[in-house]
Amino acid sequence: MSDTFTRPSAGVRTGRPAAARTRTPSTRLRPDGRASRPGHNPVVRLWMPAPDVTVALARTDAVLATPAALDRLRPEEHRSAAAMAAWRAREHLGGRALLRLLLAEVTGEADARAPVVPEPAGRPRLPGSPRTGVSISHSGPYAAAAVGVGLDVGVDVQTARPPSPAMVRRCCSPQTALRLASLSPERAADAFARIWTVQEACVKARGAGLSGAPWRVRAEPDGEAGTWGTLLWRRSARPVSEGSETAALACAFGPAEGAPRAPSRHRPRPT
Repeated sequence: MSDTFTRPSAGVRTGRPAAARTRTPSTRLRPDGRASRPGHNPVVRLWMPAPDVTVALARTDAVLATPAALDRLRPEEHRSAAAMAAWRAREHLGGRALLRLLLAEVTGEADARAPVVPEPAGRPRLPGSPRTGVSISHSGPYAAAAVGVGLDVGVDVQTARPPSPAMVRRCCSPQTALRLASLSPERAADAFARIWTVQEACVKARGAGLSGAPWRVRAEPDGEAGTWGTLLWRRSARPVSEGSETAALACAFGPAEGAPRAPSRHRPRPT
């Protein structure tokens, strides 16, 4: 599956009647980064790692400058941001606005304006659409959001930063730790970001976050796909790069826990 976006067909099951999926005139997303309607499109990458999973990547500052994204934010999201440090408030609002922009494109305007409630471990949920999985991530200048139709989903974006020796020991196999030690600091940072995004995406898909001990997910810096329990994970085939800033992007998805799931129509293939 390439890093492109194909809008789901009318036959995709979203758990809402067709009338609820009617889209209102707004910024619409295309794989080339342009908008199909007048308006600013902040998304720099749209990626479908599986037929029912869509990931959007954007710069946070671009999302916060997009009226079509900000218009869908709810009063409680603004209230939460008001109690945060400025940098954290920008991440919170940028991630929520990006998720709502993606929901409008994938499952419809009703979901895009509905409450998003965090679970005890922090995983966001749509109480009105329990079969729709959602996830948000932030790192450096980037925000990422994912939507899974009938699937739990986790997304993670990580800007490349040199890892501490303790993090390498904890998150990498001994062989991989030795390999990273032999690389230049820049290449080691890139390799570790590719590992950590997979680990974080997997535990986020299961709603555990750091409490789920992401370092238990065995991932190597090479390869674009793998499994962890009932989850499948994918890395974006193209690295995120803007100037000297690079980042890794990964997504994990699997059967929705606690909600019935229809049989998959396709077996996802590596990107």
